[in-house]
Amino acid sequence: MDLSPYTEEEIWEQFHKTGSITKHLLSIYSLAIGINAQRIAEIGIGSTTKTLRMAAKQTGGTVFSCDVDKERFKDLLGEQQSDWRLFLGNSETFLKDLKGPIDIFIHDGAHDYYQVKLDLEMILPKMSKFGLICIHDTQQYELGPDMIEAIQDALTGWDASYMTLPFCCGLTLIRVENGQHPEISPVSKLLSNGQIDTKLFASISHPIAGQQVETKINIKPMQWVKWKIRKLLKGY
Repeated sequence: MDLSPYTEEEIWEQFHKTGSITKHLLSIYSLAIGINAQRIAEIGIGSTTKTLRMAAKQTGGTVFSCDVDKERFKDLLGEQQSDWRLFLGNSETFLKDLKGPIDIFIHDGAHDYYQVKLDLEMILPKMSKFGLICIHDTQQYELGPDMIEAIQDALTGWDASYMTLPFCCGLTLIRVENGQHPEISPVSKLLSNGQIDTKLFASISHPIAGQQVETKINIKPMQWVKWKIRKLLKGY
């Protein structure tokens, strides 16, 4: 099995194919690039591995992969590089030894309630603040309900927001709002005034705990006046 990074042509080819995760690969690539992911982890290797390795080439990050199928993937151990490390064994051992912080984590391994919940409970303390967790198959008609329940239960007590992309068997995106490690360092954006914006804010609402988080944003008086005038002129 070839798990070398996708080229741009290859990932577009995958996007146009029919499959359970093909339409999510560009999203995963974009997320990893957008947050400038340095430490990337996944459970369940395959097309996501190639996607994450492609992203890591751009960010200078390292991908840590895990799969339980030792017999099938043992030959890949000899293909490891400094930016890609492979562990063959159960997810508990992998996650126990995995060092934080992790900026983005992809879960496409076991799909039962117990294992998904356990894996999430083990990875959450290792996530960067504002780090991302992506869980595949949460809209699969047989497995999805148990997986969603596992996600909700695992996030109890955590400040986290999440949503699900309801296609290609579903991809649930979790953002850890208040992780135990420093916040991610996303790709900066250029503001209209020529300055670089690198600020990160917690989400306003947290669907798990039902909490409201106060987000303090300093607005200069003239900015507020211009904003109010623009709303009046537009009639809303």
